Amino acid sequence: MAGFVDIILCRDKKSLKTLCKSVVVRSDEFASFILACKAGVTHLNHTMHWCDSVPEHLKERETDEEIFSAPREIQASKQGQAAFRRLFKAHGQRKYNIGHMFISKEISHPISEWHFVFWEVQELDARNNHWVGGTHVHITNYLWPNLYCQDVWEDFINRNRFPSSKLHVSFVETSR
Repeated sequence: MAGFVDIILCRDKKSLKTLCKSVVVRSDEFASFILACKAGVTHLNHTMHWCDSVPEHLKERETDEEIFSAPREIQASKQGQAAFRRLFKAHGQRKYNIGHMFISKEISHPISEWHFVFWEVQELDARNNHWVGGTHVHITNYLWPNLYCQDVWEDFINRNRFPSSKLHVSFVETSR
């Protein structure tokens, strides 16, 4: 049965596209691969980053904290109700983005092999999933022409943006 390691070992984009349509990555397998990278057992290094973002108009304001702990009359005021609405809407529209970068160990530039696996936390929930295949992650890597590891990583770290060039991969959390 194909898994995450098969995706990493895929050496041409056409084969990768075909593989990603049929493979299911299990969370325990993914975690084991990360641990193997950290232990130096694989040909890749690993780093990860996550971003928590809330739309600007829903971000908590300095006065909101005071309202949340204020007497009921203040909480019931127009300003108080607006603060509570912002709080609840922010939770519904908050996005947690996670990215894992696997990078070859050579020191030379450009990096010869890299793989970026990324997702929004909501994509791991079977309910209301936007992809017809259900729970999933995305991958892009060195097989895309004109896509560079450093640019992809910096765009994610600094602007919380995922690359538009990507493949969907079914993902199953084994702990659920």
